[in-house]
Amino acid sequence: MSAARYDVTSYSFDPNANYFLDTNVWFLVYGPPAPGDRRAIIYSDAVKRLRSSSAAVLIDALVMSEFANAWARFGFKRSGVSDFKAYRNGGAFKPVAQDIAIALRGILSFAKPANTAFANINVLGVVATFEKGNDDFNDLLIVETCRIKSCVLVTDDGDMKKRDVPIVTANHAILTP
Repeated sequence: MSAARYDVTSYSFDPNANYFLDTNVWFLVYGPPAPGDRRAIIYSDAVKRLRSSSAAVLIDALVMSEFANAWARFGFKRSGVSDFKAYRNGGAFKPVAQDIAIALRGILSFAKPANTAFANINVLGVVATFEKGNDDFNDLLIVETCRIKSCVLVTDDGDMKKRDVPIVTANHAILTP
Protein backbone atom coordinates (compact mmCIF):
# COMPACT_ATOMS: atom_id res chain seq x y z
CA MET A 1 0.00 0.00 0.00
CA SER A 2 1.45 3.34 -1.01
CA ALA A 3 -1.35 5.76 -0.21
CA ALA A 4 -0.80 8.23 2.62
CA ARG A 5 -2.53 8.11 6.00
CA TYR A 6 -3.21 11.24 8.05
CA ASP A 7 -4.45 11.83 11.59
CA VAL A 8 -7.63 13.89 11.32
CA THR A 9 -6.93 15.71 14.59
CA SER A 10 -3.88 17.47 13.14
CA TYR A 11 -4.66 17.33 9.43
CA SER A 12 -4.73 20.59 7.48
CA PHE A 13 -7.40 20.34 4.79
CA ASP A 14 -6.06 21.42 1.41
CA PRO A 15 -8.39 23.86 -0.37
CA ASN A 16 -7.19 22.44 -3.71
CA ALA A 17 -8.00 18.81 -2.85
CA ASN A 18 -11.22 16.82 -3.17
CA TYR A 19 -12.56 15.02 -0.11
CA PHE A 20 -15.06 12.20 0.16
CA LEU A 21 -16.51 11.51 3.60
CA ASP A 22 -17.49 7.94 4.37
CA THR A 23 -20.94 7.25 5.78
CA ASN A 24 -19.56 6.61 9.27
CA VAL A 25 -18.14 10.14 9.45
CA TRP A 26 -21.39 11.74 8.26
CA PHE A 27 -23.25 9.64 10.82
CA LEU A 28 -20.96 10.68 13.67
CA VAL A 29 -21.36 14.36 12.75
CA TYR A 30 -24.99 14.55 11.62
CA GLY A 31 -26.59 11.37 12.97
CA PRO A 32 -28.31 10.74 16.27
CA PRO A 33 -25.98 11.51 19.17
CA ALA A 34 -23.84 8.72 20.50
CA PRO A 35 -23.34 9.55 24.18
CA GLY A 36 -19.71 9.36 25.18
CA ASP A 37 -18.38 8.71 21.67
CA ARG A 38 -15.31 10.94 21.41
CA ARG A 39 -15.21 10.36 17.66
CA ALA A 40 -18.30 12.55 17.24
CA ILE A 41 -16.38 15.50 18.70
CA ILE A 42 -13.23 14.75 16.70
CA TYR A 43 -15.02 14.45 13.35
CA SER A 44 -17.33 17.40 14.04
CA ASP A 45 -14.24 19.53 14.56
CA ALA A 46 -12.70 18.10 11.38
CA VAL A 47 -15.82 18.90 9.34
CA LYS A 48 -15.76 22.49 10.65
CA ARG A 49 -12.13 22.80 9.56
CA LEU A 50 -12.92 21.19 6.22
CA ARG A 51 -15.76 23.63 5.60
CA SER A 52 -13.48 26.55 6.49
CA SER A 53 -10.85 25.31 4.04
CA SER A 54 -13.22 25.73 1.07
CA ALA A 55 -12.02 22.38 -0.30
CA ALA A 56 -14.39 20.39 -2.50
CA VAL A 57 -16.41 17.80 -0.60
CA LEU A 58 -18.16 15.18 -2.70
CA ILE A 59 -20.94 12.76 -1.80
CA ASP A 60 -22.79 10.16 -3.81
CA ALA A 61 -26.12 8.38 -3.67
CA LEU A 62 -24.58 5.28 -2.10
CA VAL A 63 -23.38 7.20 0.96
CA MET A 64 -26.64 9.13 1.29
CA SER A 65 -28.57 5.86 1.12
CA GLU A 66 -26.32 4.21 3.72
CA PHE A 67 -26.73 7.25 5.99
CA ALA A 68 -30.55 7.32 5.71
CA ASN A 69 -30.89 3.56 6.12
CA ALA A 70 -28.50 3.38 9.10
CA TRP A 71 -30.45 6.11 10.89
CA ALA A 72 -33.79 4.46 10.04
CA ARG A 73 -32.50 1.14 11.43
CA PHE A 74 -31.20 2.94 14.53
CA GLY A 75 -34.70 4.34 15.11
CA PHE A 76 -36.25 0.95 14.45
CA LYS A 77 -34.05 -0.79 17.03
CA ARG A 78 -35.08 1.78 19.63
CA SER A 79 -38.80 1.59 18.72
CA GLY A 80 -39.60 -1.85 20.10
CA VAL A 81 -41.52 -2.67 16.90
CA SER A 82 -40.67 -6.13 15.58
CA ASP A 83 -41.15 -5.52 11.84
CA PHE A 84 -39.06 -2.85 10.09
CA LYS A 85 -41.55 -2.18 7.31
CA ALA A 86 -44.37 -1.82 9.83
CA TYR A 87 -42.19 0.65 11.73
CA ARG A 88 -41.27 2.59 8.58
CA ASN A 89 -44.92 2.77 7.50
CA GLY A 90 -46.16 3.75 10.97
CA GLY A 91 -46.46 7.09 12.71
CA ALA A 92 -43.35 6.60 14.86
CA PHE A 93 -41.11 6.78 11.80
CA LYS A 94 -42.34 10.14 10.52
CA PRO A 95 -40.33 12.31 12.98
CA VAL A 96 -37.28 10.08 12.39
CA ALA A 97 -37.65 10.51 8.63
CA GLN A 98 -37.93 14.27 9.15
CA ASP A 99 -34.74 14.29 11.24
CA ILE A 100 -32.95 12.27 8.56
CA ALA A 101 -34.12 14.71 5.88
CA ILE A 102 -32.90 17.69 7.92
CA ALA A 103 -29.50 16.02 8.34
CA LEU A 104 -29.27 15.19 4.62
CA ARG A 105 -30.08 18.81 3.74
CA GLY A 106 -27.34 19.90 6.13
CA ILE A 107 -24.87 17.57 4.44
CA LEU A 108 -25.90 18.78 1.00
CA SER A 109 -25.44 22.38 2.09
CA PHE A 110 -21.72 21.93 1.52
CA ALA A 111 -21.11 18.46 0.04
CA LYS A 112 -21.73 18.42 -3.67
CA PRO A 113 -23.13 15.37 -5.44
CA ALA A 114 -20.36 13.65 -7.35
CA ASN A 115 -21.01 12.84 -10.95
CA THR A 116 -21.52 9.15 -10.52
CA ALA A 117 -18.38 7.21 -11.12
CA PHE A 118 -20.22 3.89 -11.43
CA ALA A 119 -20.01 3.83 -15.22
CA ASN A 120 -16.24 4.31 -14.95
CA ILE A 121 -15.66 1.68 -12.26
CA ASN A 122 -14.43 -1.76 -13.19
CA VAL A 123 -17.56 -3.27 -11.65
CA LEU A 124 -16.59 -6.83 -12.56
CA GLY A 125 -13.27 -6.24 -10.77
CA VAL A 126 -15.16 -5.03 -7.69
CA VAL A 127 -17.40 -8.10 -7.87
CA ALA A 128 -14.34 -10.36 -8.18
CA THR A 129 -12.74 -8.75 -5.11
CA PHE A 130 -16.01 -9.01 -3.18
CA GLU A 131 -16.37 -12.65 -4.19
CA LYS A 132 -13.27 -13.54 -2.17
CA GLY A 133 -15.34 -12.90 0.94
CA ASN A 134 -13.17 -10.39 2.80
CA ASP A 135 -14.65 -7.05 1.78
CA ASP A 136 -17.77 -4.96 2.12
CA PHE A 137 -19.19 -4.30 -1.35
CA ASN A 138 -20.09 -0.67 -0.62
CA ASP A 139 -16.59 -0.01 0.75
CA LEU A 140 -15.12 -1.26 -2.51
CA LEU A 141 -17.38 1.09 -4.49
CA ILE A 142 -16.48 4.04 -2.25
CA VAL A 143 -12.76 3.40 -2.71
CA GLU A 144 -13.16 3.15 -6.48
CA THR A 145 -15.15 6.41 -6.50
CA CYS A 146 -12.35 8.09 -4.52
CA ARG A 147 -9.78 6.75 -6.95
CA ILE A 148 -11.69 7.91 -10.05
CA LYS A 149 -12.55 11.32 -8.57
CA SER A 150 -9.07 11.82 -7.03
CA CYS A 151 -10.53 12.22 -3.54
CA VAL A 152 -8.97 11.89 -0.14
CA LEU A 153 -11.20 9.56 1.87
CA VAL A 154 -12.21 10.70 5.36
CA THR A 155 -13.28 7.60 7.26
CA ASP A 156 -13.26 5.87 10.62
CA ASP A 157 -13.87 2.43 9.11
CA GLY A 158 -11.04 0.06 10.02
CA ASP A 159 -11.89 -2.04 6.97
CA MET A 160 -10.40 0.74 4.84
CA LYS A 161 -6.91 0.24 6.31
CA LYS A 162 -5.52 -1.68 3.34
CA ARG A 163 -7.15 0.44 0.65
CA ASP A 164 -4.84 2.22 -1.74
CA VAL A 165 -6.33 5.72 -1.47
CA PRO A 166 -5.20 8.59 0.77
CA ILE A 167 -7.10 8.46 4.07
CA VAL A 168 -7.71 11.00 6.83
CA THR A 169 -8.90 9.34 10.04
CA ALA A 170 -8.99 9.26 13.83
CA ASN A 171 -8.92 5.46 13.78
CA HIS A 172 -5.49 4.47 15.11
CA ALA A 173 -5.79 1.00 13.54
CA ILE A 174 -5.71 2.69 10.11
CA LEU A 175 -2.87 5.03 11.07
CA THR A 176 -0.53 2.34 12.36
CA PRO A 177 1.35 0.13 9.88
